[in-house]
Amino acid sequence: MQFFLQVALSGVATGAIYGLIAIGYSLTFMTTRVLNFALGMWVMIGGMLTYTLIVKAGLPPVLVVLLVMAGLFLLGVLAERVSVYPFLRAGSDVWVMSTLAVGLLFIDFAELIWGRVPTPVPPYVGGTPLVVGGIVVMPQQILTFATAMLLFLLLEYFYRRTLLGKAFRAVAHGPETASLMGIDTRRVQVISYAVAAALAGLAGFMVVPMTLAEPQLGTVLGLKAFAIAIIAGLGAPRGILLCGLGYGALEGLISGYLHTGMRDILGFSLMILVLFLRPEGLFGKPQRERA
Repeated sequence: MQFFLQVALSGVATGAIYGLIAIGYSLTFMTTRVLNFALGMWVMIGGMLTYTLIVKAGLPPVLVVLLVMAGLFLLGVLAERVSVYPFLRAGSDVWVMSTLAVGLLFIDFAELIWGRVPTPVPPYVGGTPLVVGGIVVMPQQILTFATAMLLFLLLEYFYRRTLLGKAFRAVAHGPETASLMGIDTRRVQVISYAVAAALAGLAGFMVVPMTLAEPQLGTVLGLKAFAIAIIAGLGAPRGILLCGLGYGALEGLISGYLHTGMRDILGFSLMILVLFLRPEGLFGKPQRERA
Protein backbone atom coordinates (compact mmCIF):
# COMPACT_ATOMS: atom_id res chain seq x y z
CA MET A 1 0.00 0.00 0.00
CA GLN A 2 2.86 2.37 0.81
CA PHE A 3 4.43 1.80 -2.61
CA PHE A 4 1.02 2.34 -4.25
CA LEU A 5 0.63 5.73 -2.56
CA GLN A 6 4.24 6.65 -3.32
CA VAL A 7 4.01 6.13 -7.07
CA ALA A 8 0.50 7.60 -7.29
CA LEU A 9 1.43 10.79 -5.42
CA SER A 10 4.59 11.21 -7.47
CA GLY A 11 2.42 11.30 -10.57
CA VAL A 12 -0.08 13.81 -9.17
CA ALA A 13 2.37 16.73 -9.49
CA THR A 14 2.91 15.89 -13.15
CA GLY A 15 -0.85 15.60 -13.53
CA ALA A 16 -1.20 19.13 -12.16
CA ILE A 17 1.11 20.32 -14.97
CA TYR A 18 -1.03 18.48 -17.52
CA GLY A 19 -4.10 20.17 -16.08
CA LEU A 20 -2.58 23.65 -16.37
CA ILE A 21 -1.83 23.09 -20.04
CA ALA A 22 -5.14 21.36 -20.76
CA ILE A 23 -7.15 24.26 -19.35
CA GLY A 24 -5.50 26.40 -22.03
CA TYR A 25 -7.01 24.19 -24.73
CA SER A 26 -10.38 24.60 -23.04
CA LEU A 27 -10.12 28.40 -22.81
CA THR A 28 -9.46 28.93 -26.50
CA PHE A 29 -11.92 26.29 -27.66
CA MET A 30 -14.84 27.62 -25.62
CA THR A 31 -14.49 31.20 -26.87
CA THR A 32 -13.20 30.75 -30.43
CA ARG A 33 -13.65 27.06 -31.30
CA VAL A 34 -9.92 27.14 -32.02
CA LEU A 35 -7.27 24.83 -30.58
CA ASN A 36 -3.68 25.97 -30.26
CA PHE A 37 -2.06 22.72 -31.33
CA ALA A 38 1.37 24.09 -30.44
CA LEU A 39 0.51 24.80 -26.81
CA GLY A 40 3.19 22.36 -25.66
CA MET A 41 5.81 24.48 -27.43
CA TRP A 42 4.56 27.52 -25.48
CA VAL A 43 5.26 25.48 -22.34
CA MET A 44 8.79 24.95 -23.62
CA ILE A 45 9.29 28.69 -24.16
CA GLY A 46 8.15 29.28 -20.59
CA GLY A 47 10.63 26.69 -19.35
CA MET A 48 13.55 28.05 -21.36
CA LEU A 49 12.85 31.63 -20.27
CA THR A 50 12.73 30.37 -16.68
CA TYR A 51 16.14 28.75 -17.13
CA THR A 52 17.60 31.99 -18.52
CA LEU A 53 16.13 34.28 -15.89
CA ILE A 54 16.90 32.06 -12.88
CA VAL A 55 20.12 30.25 -13.80
CA LYS A 56 21.75 32.87 -16.03
CA ALA A 57 20.35 36.13 -14.69
CA GLY A 58 19.97 35.03 -11.06
CA LEU A 59 16.50 36.51 -10.59
CA PRO A 60 14.25 35.21 -7.78
CA PRO A 61 11.58 32.66 -8.83
CA VAL A 62 8.69 34.87 -7.66
CA LEU A 63 9.76 37.62 -10.04
CA VAL A 64 10.54 35.14 -12.82
CA VAL A 65 7.09 33.54 -12.82
CA LEU A 66 5.48 36.97 -13.16
CA LEU A 67 7.81 37.94 -16.00
CA VAL A 68 7.30 34.64 -17.83
CA MET A 69 3.51 34.76 -17.59
CA ALA A 70 3.36 38.44 -18.60
CA GLY A 71 5.73 37.87 -21.51
CA LEU A 72 3.80 34.89 -22.85
CA PHE A 73 0.51 36.74 -22.38
CA LEU A 74 1.76 39.52 -24.66
CA LEU A 75 3.24 37.01 -27.09
CA GLY A 76 -0.12 35.22 -27.11
CA VAL A 77 -1.89 38.44 -28.10
CA LEU A 78 0.53 38.86 -31.01
CA ALA A 79 0.34 35.22 -32.11
CA GLU A 80 -3.45 35.22 -32.07
CA ARG A 81 -3.54 38.34 -34.22
CA VAL A 82 -1.09 36.90 -36.76
CA SER A 83 -1.75 33.16 -36.85
CA VAL A 84 -5.41 32.73 -35.88
CA TYR A 85 -7.60 35.78 -36.41
CA PRO A 86 -6.99 36.25 -40.17
CA PHE A 87 -8.17 32.70 -40.83
CA LEU A 88 -11.14 32.93 -38.47
CA ARG A 89 -12.23 36.11 -40.20
CA ALA A 90 -11.98 34.36 -43.58
CA GLY A 91 -13.90 31.34 -42.32
CA SER A 92 -10.92 29.08 -42.96
CA ASP A 93 -9.55 26.20 -40.89
CA VAL A 94 -5.94 26.95 -41.85
CA TRP A 95 -5.38 28.06 -38.23
CA VAL A 96 -4.71 24.36 -37.53
CA MET A 97 -1.50 24.54 -39.55
CA SER A 98 -0.64 28.11 -38.57
CA THR A 99 -0.65 27.32 -34.84
CA LEU A 100 1.57 24.30 -35.51
CA ALA A 101 3.88 26.45 -37.62
CA VAL A 102 4.28 28.92 -34.75
CA GLY A 103 5.17 26.02 -32.44
CA LEU A 104 7.79 24.67 -34.86
CA LEU A 105 9.29 28.15 -35.13
CA PHE A 106 9.51 28.23 -31.35
CA ILE A 107 11.53 25.00 -31.36
CA ASP A 108 13.87 26.24 -34.09
CA PHE A 109 14.50 29.55 -32.32
CA ALA A 110 14.97 27.77 -28.99
CA GLU A 111 17.61 25.49 -30.47
CA LEU A 112 19.41 28.46 -31.99
CA ILE A 113 19.34 30.43 -28.73
CA TRP A 114 19.82 27.73 -26.07
CA GLY A 115 21.15 24.74 -28.01
CA ARG A 116 19.92 21.16 -27.76
CA VAL A 117 21.60 20.10 -24.53
CA PRO A 118 19.14 19.63 -21.61
CA THR A 119 19.99 21.91 -18.70
CA PRO A 120 18.85 21.65 -15.06
CA VAL A 121 16.96 24.30 -13.12
CA PRO A 122 17.26 24.21 -9.31
CA PRO A 123 14.07 23.61 -7.31
CA TYR A 124 12.40 26.71 -5.95
CA VAL A 125 11.75 25.42 -2.42
CA GLY A 126 14.80 23.28 -1.67
CA GLY A 127 15.79 19.81 -2.77
CA THR A 128 15.53 17.93 0.53
CA PRO A 129 12.71 15.35 0.32
CA LEU A 130 9.99 15.19 2.95
CA VAL A 131 9.11 11.83 4.49
CA VAL A 132 5.54 11.45 5.76
CA GLY A 133 4.44 8.02 6.94
CA GLY A 134 7.22 6.41 4.94
CA ILE A 135 6.18 8.22 1.75
CA VAL A 136 8.83 10.45 0.19
CA VAL A 137 7.58 13.69 -1.32
CA MET A 138 9.69 16.41 -2.92
CA PRO A 139 8.86 20.00 -1.88
CA GLN A 140 8.81 21.01 -5.55
CA GLN A 141 6.02 18.50 -6.16
CA ILE A 142 3.99 19.96 -3.30
CA LEU A 143 4.55 23.47 -4.65
CA THR A 144 3.45 22.40 -8.14
CA PHE A 145 0.27 20.77 -6.84
CA ALA A 146 -0.57 23.73 -4.57
CA THR A 147 0.03 26.22 -7.38
CA ALA A 148 -2.26 24.33 -9.74
CA MET A 149 -5.02 24.11 -7.12
CA LEU A 150 -4.75 27.83 -6.33
CA LEU A 151 -4.89 28.71 -10.00
CA PHE A 152 -7.98 26.62 -10.62
CA LEU A 153 -9.70 28.26 -7.66
CA LEU A 154 -8.81 31.68 -9.03
CA LEU A 155 -10.14 30.71 -12.46
CA GLU A 156 -13.35 29.46 -10.90
CA TYR A 157 -13.73 32.76 -9.07
CA PHE A 158 -12.97 34.63 -12.28
CA TYR A 159 -15.63 32.72 -14.23
CA ARG A 160 -18.33 33.05 -11.58
CA ARG A 161 -17.73 36.40 -9.86
CA THR A 162 -16.20 38.86 -12.33
CA LEU A 163 -17.81 40.73 -15.22
CA LEU A 164 -15.10 39.62 -17.65
CA GLY A 165 -15.47 36.03 -16.50
CA LYS A 166 -19.22 36.18 -17.09
CA ALA A 167 -18.47 37.59 -20.54
CA PHE A 168 -16.23 34.57 -21.17
CA ARG A 169 -19.09 32.25 -20.24
CA ALA A 170 -21.53 34.17 -22.43
CA VAL A 171 -19.22 34.00 -25.45
CA ALA A 172 -18.64 30.30 -24.83
CA HIS A 173 -22.39 29.71 -24.78
CA GLY A 174 -23.03 31.68 -27.98
CA PRO A 175 -20.81 34.35 -29.58
CA GLU A 176 -23.61 35.83 -31.67
CA THR A 177 -25.96 36.17 -28.70
CA ALA A 178 -23.15 37.59 -26.54
CA SER A 179 -22.41 40.18 -29.22
CA LEU A 180 -26.06 41.23 -29.31
CA MET A 181 -25.89 41.69 -25.54
CA GLY A 182 -23.11 44.27 -26.01
CA ILE A 183 -20.17 42.00 -25.17
CA ASP A 184 -16.98 42.62 -27.14
CA THR A 185 -16.53 39.04 -28.34
CA ARG A 186 -13.32 39.86 -30.18
CA ARG A 187 -11.72 41.17 -26.99
CA VAL A 188 -12.78 38.05 -25.10
CA GLN A 189 -11.31 35.80 -27.79
CA VAL A 190 -7.96 37.58 -27.75
CA ILE A 191 -7.76 37.50 -23.95
CA SER A 192 -8.64 33.81 -23.82
CA TYR A 193 -5.84 32.97 -26.27
CA ALA A 194 -3.36 35.11 -24.34
CA VAL A 195 -4.39 33.63 -20.97
CA ALA A 196 -3.90 30.13 -22.40
CA ALA A 197 -0.37 31.16 -23.44
CA ALA A 198 0.31 32.58 -19.96
CA LEU A 199 -0.89 29.34 -18.34
CA ALA A 200 1.45 27.40 -20.63
CA GLY A 201 4.26 29.66 -19.44
CA LEU A 202 3.36 28.92 -15.84
CA ALA A 203 3.38 25.20 -16.61
CA GLY A 204 6.84 25.56 -18.13
CA PHE A 205 8.03 27.46 -15.07
CA MET A 206 6.74 24.74 -12.74
CA VAL A 207 7.92 21.71 -14.72
CA VAL A 208 11.58 22.51 -15.46
CA PRO A 209 12.83 21.90 -11.88
CA MET A 210 11.22 18.43 -12.04
CA THR A 211 12.65 17.61 -15.48
CA LEU A 212 15.18 19.57 -17.55
CA ALA A 213 15.00 22.69 -19.71
CA GLU A 214 15.35 21.75 -23.39
CA PRO A 215 13.77 22.76 -26.73
CA GLN A 216 11.88 19.44 -27.00
CA LEU A 217 10.41 19.82 -23.52
CA GLY A 218 6.85 20.66 -24.47
CA THR A 219 6.09 18.25 -27.31
CA VAL A 220 4.96 15.27 -25.25
CA LEU A 221 3.52 17.49 -22.50
CA GLY A 222 1.29 19.24 -25.03
CA LEU A 223 0.06 15.96 -26.51
CA LYS A 224 -0.79 14.50 -23.12
CA ALA A 225 -2.53 17.69 -22.02
CA PHE A 226 -4.58 17.59 -25.23
CA ALA A 227 -5.53 13.98 -24.47
CA ILE A 228 -6.67 15.04 -20.99
CA ALA A 229 -8.74 17.91 -22.40
CA ILE A 230 -10.43 15.46 -24.79
CA ILE A 231 -11.03 12.86 -22.07
CA ALA A 232 -12.57 15.42 -19.72
CA GLY A 233 -14.37 17.46 -22.36
CA LEU A 234 -13.08 20.71 -23.84
CA GLY A 235 -16.00 22.60 -22.33
CA ALA A 236 -15.54 21.24 -18.80
CA PRO A 237 -12.75 23.09 -16.92
CA ARG A 238 -13.54 21.41 -13.59
CA GLY A 239 -13.41 17.99 -15.19
CA ILE A 240 -10.06 18.85 -16.75
CA LEU A 241 -8.58 19.42 -13.29
CA LEU A 242 -9.79 16.03 -12.04
CA CYS A 243 -8.72 14.23 -15.19
CA GLY A 244 -5.30 15.88 -15.12
CA LEU A 245 -4.60 14.72 -11.57
CA GLY A 246 -6.05 11.27 -12.27
CA TYR A 247 -4.06 10.90 -15.48
CA GLY A 248 -0.85 11.81 -13.67
CA ALA A 249 -1.56 9.32 -10.87
CA LEU A 250 -2.34 6.63 -13.47
CA GLU A 251 0.98 7.29 -15.20
CA GLY A 252 2.79 6.95 -11.89
CA LEU A 253 1.09 3.63 -11.16
CA ILE A 254 1.79 2.27 -14.64
CA SER A 255 5.45 3.27 -14.42
CA GLY A 256 5.75 1.79 -10.92
CA TYR A 257 3.98 -1.52 -11.50
CA LEU A 258 4.42 -2.18 -15.23
CA HIS A 259 6.87 -0.29 -17.42
CA THR A 260 7.51 3.36 -18.26
CA GLY A 261 6.94 2.66 -21.95
CA MET A 262 3.42 1.41 -21.23
CA ARG A 263 2.10 4.65 -19.76
CA ASP A 264 1.75 6.48 -23.07
CA ILE A 265 0.20 3.46 -24.77
CA LEU A 266 -2.45 3.05 -22.08
CA GLY A 267 -3.01 6.81 -21.73
CA PHE A 268 -3.72 7.44 -25.40
CA SER A 269 -5.71 4.22 -25.63
CA LEU A 270 -7.90 5.62 -22.86
CA MET A 271 -8.45 8.78 -24.93
CA ILE A 272 -9.56 6.71 -27.92
CA LEU A 273 -11.92 4.68 -25.73
CA VAL A 274 -13.50 7.80 -24.24
CA LEU A 275 -13.94 9.34 -27.69
CA PHE A 276 -15.68 6.17 -28.83
CA LEU A 277 -18.02 5.95 -25.83
CA ARG A 278 -18.51 9.67 -25.07
CA PRO A 279 -17.39 11.97 -27.91
CA GLU A 280 -18.15 15.02 -25.74
CA GLY A 281 -15.82 13.78 -22.96
CA LEU A 282 -16.47 12.38 -19.48
CA PHE A 283 -17.64 15.73 -18.09
CA GLY A 284 -18.83 17.36 -21.30
CA LYS A 285 -22.46 17.92 -22.23
CA PRO A 286 -23.83 16.37 -25.42
CA GLN A 287 -24.46 18.91 -28.16
CA ARG A 288 -28.06 19.02 -29.31
CA GLU A 289 -28.84 20.03 -32.82
CA ARG A 290 -31.49 22.68 -33.20
CA ALA A 291 -34.03 22.59 -35.97
